[in-house]
Amino acid sequence: MHKDNKNNAKSLNKAKGDEGERVAAEFLEKIGYKIIKTKFRKMRNEIDIIAETETGILNFIEVKTRFKNGFGKPLESVNKRKLKKIIEVSDLFLIDSNISREKKIIYYGIISIEYIERSSIKLIFFENIFD
Repeated sequence: MHKDNKNNAKSLNKAKGDEGERVAAEFLEKIGYKIIKTKFRKMRNEIDIIAETETGILNFIEVKTRFKNGFGKPLESVNKRKLKKIIEVSDLFLIDSNISREKKIIYYGIISIEYIERSSIKLIFFENIFD
């Protein structure tokens, strides 16, 4: 693949991922979550969405978006290594925000988004994947 084509493909994938994260954030707000931060980055890793429920539960959410089925289901791309990185970055967010893990209920979630047709999506929210 030519270098320009590779960069264009990366750029398109980022745009699609950004769109999925926007849809996920809108969904969370509709069900009563307050978005605290999107795209929290530390040490070359990122948490897509950090949100809080009306009852004060802090959520670190990974968003996986797929436009074609050739790459498998969105959830299948979240492996143990990815989860470990999310937990590590969430610890850094807690330190930066001066939030004690012992005093806050924390969930780790995944939002899976599949674009079925041009105007229809399938969104599944796994609210607490360690439960």
